[in-house]
Amino acid sequence: WSLTWEVSEANADTIETFLDARAGQESFDWTPPAEASSGKWKCPEWSKSIPYLNRATVQATFVQVFEP
Repeated sequence: WSLTWEVSEANADTIETFLDARAGQESFDWTPPAEASSGKWKCPEWSKSIPYLNRATVQATFVQVFEP
C-alpha cells in the first residue's frame, strides 16, 4: 500500500515517531481501508515534507508480512 497523510505537523511527528521506532523491521497491526480484518505490516520507507506552515505530508509504503 502507498499511503499519504496530509495532517498537522504534530500529527506528522506522531506518525514519524511510530515508524522510526520500528525502523522498517518490526511489524505492526494495520487494517487496510474497506478490509474486514487486520494483518501484520512493515513500513520499509517513508518521508515527511512540510509544504505549508503547520501542515505536513507523510508518505509511506506498507508491505504485508506473514509471520509464524
